[in-house]
Amino acid sequence: MKKLLILTIVLLAGFATHPLYAQKKGNKVVCFKSNMDCSDCEKTLSEYLKFEKGVKDLKVDHVSNTIMVEYKEGKSSDENMAKAVEKKGYKAEKISQEEYKKIVAHAKEAGHDHDHEQHQEREHK
Repeated sequence: MKKLLILTIVLLAGFATHPLYAQKKGNKVVCFKSNMDCSDCEKTLSEYLKFEKGVKDLKVDHVSNTIMVEYKEGKSSDENMAKAVEKKGYKAEKISQEEYKKIVAHAKEAGHDHDHEQHQEREHK
């Protein structure tokens, strides 16, 4: 009887720790309004942010001056993402996903003239 009880406990413990039964942490999305000037700024931020810990998806757009980052919850935070953007010398003003969508939609509607792009020197920390 004791062997059956011990076997049952061991099996239950095994199932509880199995990856299929373990609770997964979800992904979180944070959006920022920034101050990029050109496609080089966009590329710089994209290349840098994609290697930040926990990043799963990333959209950087210099036309709308927006950044959307989806990251693994528990691996990073909104504050860490903002610090990463600021480390490259850009502004990272947190905005809601609704604001992000409106800004991106407006930028697409308004169009964009690449003749007015002018890269500004930024202080990289």
